[in-house]
Amino acid sequence: MLQVSESQVRLGLSAPDKTEAIRIAGRAMVDSGLIDPGYIDSMLGREAVSGTYLGSGIAIPHGLPEARDLVRRTGVVVVQFPQGVDWGGGEPARLVVGIAAKSDEHIAVLQRLTGVLGDPAEAARLGNTSDPRAIMAVLNGEAPAAPASEPVAAPIDGDSIAVTAPSPHGLHARPATALVEVAKRFRAEIAVRHGGTTANAKSLISLLRLGASGGQPLTVTASGEDAAAALRAIRAAFEAGLDEPVAAATPTEEPAPRAAPADLDYDGRVIAGISASPGVSTGPVWKFQREELTVAETAPDPAAQHRRLDQALAAAAADLRNLHEEFWKKAGAAKAAIFKAHQELLDDPEMVAEAHALIGQGKSAGWAWRAVYEERAGTLAQLADPLLAGRAADLSDVGRRVLRLLAVVTETMAALPEHPVILLAEDLEPSDTAKLDPAKVLGLCTAGGGATSHTAIIARSLDIPAVVAAGPSVLDLENGRTAILDGDGGVLVADPSERDRGRAAEARIKVGERREAERLDRYKPAITTDGRRVEVAANISDPAEAVQAVEAGGEGVGLMRTEFLFLQRDLPPDEEEQFAAYQTMVRAMNGLPIILRTLDIGGDKNVPYLRMPAEGNPFLGVRGIRLCFEREDLFRTQLRAMLRASVEGPVRIMYPMIAAPAELERAKAITEAVRQELNVPPVELGIMIEVPSAVMMADRLAREVSFFSIGTNDLTQYVLAMDRLHPVLAPQADGLHPAVLRMVERTVDAARRAGIWVGACGGVAGDPAGAVLLSGLGVAELSVAIPAVPSVKARLRAIAMADAERTARDALDCADAGEVRALVRQRFADAGGVS
Repeated sequence: MLQVSESQVRLGLSAPDKTEAIRIAGRAMVDSGLIDPGYIDSMLGREAVSGTYLGSGIAIPHGLPEARDLVRRTGVVVVQFPQGVDWGGGEPARLVVGIAAKSDEHIAVLQRLTGVLGDPAEAARLGNTSDPRAIMAVLNGEAPAAPASEPVAAPIDGDSIAVTAPSPHGLHARPATALVEVAKRFRAEIAVRHGGTTANAKSLISLLRLGASGGQPLTVTASGEDAAAALRAIRAAFEAGLDEPVAAATPTEEPAPRAAPADLDYDGRVIAGISASPGVSTGPVWKFQREELTVAETAPDPAAQHRRLDQALAAAAADLRNLHEEFWKKAGAAKAAIFKAHQELLDDPEMVAEAHALIGQGKSAGWAWRAVYEERAGTLAQLADPLLAGRAADLSDVGRRVLRLLAVVTETMAALPEHPVILLAEDLEPSDTAKLDPAKVLGLCTAGGGATSHTAIIARSLDIPAVVAAGPSVLDLENGRTAILDGDGGVLVADPSERDRGRAAEARIKVGERREAERLDRYKPAITTDGRRVEVAANISDPAEAVQAVEAGGEGVGLMRTEFLFLQRDLPPDEEEQFAAYQTMVRAMNGLPIILRTLDIGGDKNVPYLRMPAEGNPFLGVRGIRLCFEREDLFRTQLRAMLRASVEGPVRIMYPMIAAPAELERAKAITEAVRQELNVPPVELGIMIEVPSAVMMADRLAREVSFFSIGTNDLTQYVLAMDRLHPVLAPQADGLHPAVLRMVERTVDAARRAGIWVGACGGVAGDPAGAVLLSGLGVAELSVAIPAVPSVKARLRAIAMADAERTARDALDCADAGEVRALVRQRFADAGGVS
């Protein structure tokens, strides 16, 4: 058995910060012959990924798994800092236990260390003792350590059964969750004993902290009126495998990673996602940090804090139930089980009880909850089994989900380094754009999102490479780690080889040459090789962008988002302010047409002066034209400004979110009344096609307008019933899904029969494959982000419309968006990077 010697205990040291404390512990490990010096950097790297502070003044720094070859032999050293070292969690660390692990020999030491955590007085004694033997006695098992509050449960008297931890991974999250679900069906007290440690069978964390590996014997004891029935059910559950997959070669609880495209050939670690913006970049990665959660330590009204905690737990549990149900439909019960495990983590009786106990001592709900989940996550992280230790991240995720409902959320962003970086994020909101300096961002890679997510839109508007839906593992990369972002292939390559870097450099050169050629030809019309023309316009959001749109080669503005005038202010803009803005844009277009969309704001936007009530689903509530009708005063003021500006040049007015002919009739009537008041000439009127009902009624609607503009982003989420920002479903919310393409086909057909034209102004229009397919379906105008105008025009000039039409027809018969993209990639492999 591993023993701690006196030479491995260093007392009375001091350190100015955590980094130096880890280096001191690392040097002690080198001196003890446990590690090579290079392992110290890995210990610092681990700290950057996840904190190693356990609580009660104890931290356990250790290296990353990939550095295990730098471990000479398994062992620990203990370094005492009596004055304490700030470990970033609000409490000073006084005992720093450096761990070098080649095997599981150190687990007995850590189990005894876990016992110390349960007795703050004992931890304080060891943190200030001048006798190294006191520390040795506890860690070597020569002196009893106080039992930890978990997983040790009070032994109970009753009937017992002997069972075996399921193979191959033991009592990890999924089987432990199954056991908790069975145990909670009974009123009896139920305990599980592994070796000399007992756990509460109704507490998932308690069971996980047993650390029971596959095949190890367990004893289950039950006491109470239904104890016999409980034991029978538990035995049956163990015999059935506790929900473990049968004959699975590599069981996993996480969604399977997306496979990298077969034609990509990288030596480094490939993390596959979805291409959101083309281009290739190489550089260090850096994690985007948006929110900071702040909680007060104390609160004056314990009863109110108890209620707040219960409400937050209930809301988070409802969210997780929805995630479980949706992921179960998508990927099956086994892969959805992780969300069920997350539900059990929230419903853990001992964790919830301890949080309420802290509230009873005067702590706030947020502070109490954070203290409890962070302590347990830290303890789980030090378990030997990597699968069990990995549940620390799950507990942190669940804990933070609740904490967001209890804390003050501050929108912040850690300053980017001076050198350019590839930005990693969960996802990005439109408001994040203002926080990004394009000169410092080589590319974007997000764990979530989809092809129509905000990240994709932002990336195209900044003209930088982007990959979305890469999965949560991308956020495990440490800041500064070198990677290649391949926006064309939809992958991030960590730790690229020299060969990888060389190929990326060649790709960047080719992209640069192609973009320079596109820039020089940007004013040429987009006429296909067989003589068909498609107009390419720009999407803009403020007056300055009107000039940029023309300079980029835009043949007009296909979408002017007027919302910019209404957001981030205390009062709505008056008629004169709006008129000045619209007039500036119309004049900048110098005779080219501009489409002004009327106000498109819903309950998802924070606009205080509108006094819009919170809605359960703002995308199905009062937004777009519905809001214009609710606030007809604002609608009329905006129409007056637009119509006055129309005297300066060709203005078209477009209504958003039209779902029925009656809405269009009312909008037109109000517009006509305003026009007659002003006595200005009529303008062309059009509508956004964003909802399925508008597609189904397109033949009727087409008789009343001069044009349609398909908003592919909203149309996609309404047709597929998938929120494009949903953490699970967003990757599937792809506008090239055949169901969406069929909606486009139906819309174009109705427009043709009525003699009007159809444009598209959503993200799909600027997508390489989307531009081809929309054109092939008969869309006459593509309105895209300003930087994409030259490339979309060049792409269309490189293809034949007959080929685009044939491919679009075949795409309608595909099964999903992936098959559609593969079809386009195969047909147009040489046409300007269509993918």
